[in-house]
Amino acid sequence: MTVPADVLDAFRRAPGRALMLGHEHPDADVLGTLMATGLALEKSGWSVVYGGPHPAPGQLAFLPGIERYEVLPALTGAFDLVLLTDCPNPGRTHGLIDQARAATRMLVNIDHHPDNRRYGDVNWIDPSAAATGEMVYDLLAALGADITAAIATNLFTAVHTDTGSFRYSNVTPATFRIAAALTDAGAAPAVVSNALYERRPVDALQNLGRALSLVRVSDDGAVAWLALPEGTVPETFVEAEELVNYPRSIASVRVACFLREVGGKVKVSLRGKGDVDVQAVAASFGGGGHKNAAGATIAASLEQATRQVLDAVRAAVKSAVAEGHGSAGARSAGGLGGALEAPPHVENS
Repeated sequence: MTVPADVLDAFRRAPGRALMLGHEHPDADVLGTLMATGLALEKSGWSVVYGGPHPAPGQLAFLPGIERYEVLPALTGAFDLVLLTDCPNPGRTHGLIDQARAATRMLVNIDHHPDNRRYGDVNWIDPSAAATGEMVYDLLAALGADITAAIATNLFTAVHTDTGSFRYSNVTPATFRIAAALTDAGAAPAVVSNALYERRPVDALQNLGRALSLVRVSDDGAVAWLALPEGTVPETFVEAEELVNYPRSIASVRVACFLREVGGKVKVSLRGKGDVDVQAVAASFGGGGHKNAAGATIAASLEQATRQVLDAVRAAVKSAVAEGHGSAGARSAGGLGGALEAPPHVENS
C-alpha cells in the first residue's frame, strides 16, 4: 500500500522525543505496532517513551522491549511526535490524548478501523488493511528502516493477532507477503504462537470451563452469546482470553456476543460471519469496530444489556436474510426464544 506523504513527513523530521501511546487494556495489535515503530525510531536517534493507561498483559511479556511499556498516570515534558495505533476512539486513552495534544504539535493516528474518529494532526486510516501491523510495516519500509528481529517479532505478532491468526475474511495475499517478509527478518511464527496460545496456567482451563458453561445458543443456532457476571472468573483471565471466539466457533452461528459485567456497566464484544454487520449493531450502542468484529460499552445491568444486544442482533440477522444473504436456518423468526433469559449465577472464584 502507498503511505501518504504527510505520514512520511511526520517521521522524517529531525530526531527528538517521541511518545508511543497505547489505549486501555492494550493488546498485541497495539503493543506490537507501537513497539516496532518506537524501536525503529530509536535506531534513527529518537528518544522514545512507551506507555498508556494500563500495563501490558503478562501474556505479551515475550515482545521485545515490552518491559519499557509503562503505566502513565500523566504525561511529563514535551514531545516532538506522538503516535497512536489501532485506536479508533481516543477516549480509550483515559484522558492521556488531551495531555498529548498539549505536549506536541504532531499527533499521528494510524489505524484500519473504518469508524476511526480521525483525531490526529495526521490521520492514516485504511480499512482495506487486514491489520494495522500491515500499515506500520509499509511505513517502516517506506522510511528505509532496518527491520531487525525485534521489530519483526513485534509486527508479526500484531498482524497475527489482528487477523485472528490469519483466519479473518479481510486477510489478503499482501498479509501473507508481509508475514513472510517479517519471518525472513527474524520473526519466529512458532515462538509467537507458543507464547500466545500454549502457556496457560492450570487454573486458566478451570476458569474457561466456568465461563463456557454460560454459553447460550438461539433456537435456530444462528446466534450464540456468553453473558458473564462480574466475579465469575478473574479479570486477568478475561483480559487474556478472546472468549467471544468460542461461541463464534459453533458451525451454525452467524453472530456471537460476549457480554461482560464490569463496574456497573457491560462491555460487549460482537463477532459476525459473512454479511451480518455487527459494526452497525455496536454503533447503535455508541461503539464501533469492523463489519465482522465490533464492541461497545453499555450503562445497564447485565440482564438489560443482554436483552438489548440480542434484540439488535436479531434485527441485524433478519436484515441480512431479507437482503438475500441468509441461510435457510437463519430465515426463521430469529429463534431467540431463550434470549431474554438471565444467565445463571456462578459463584465467585
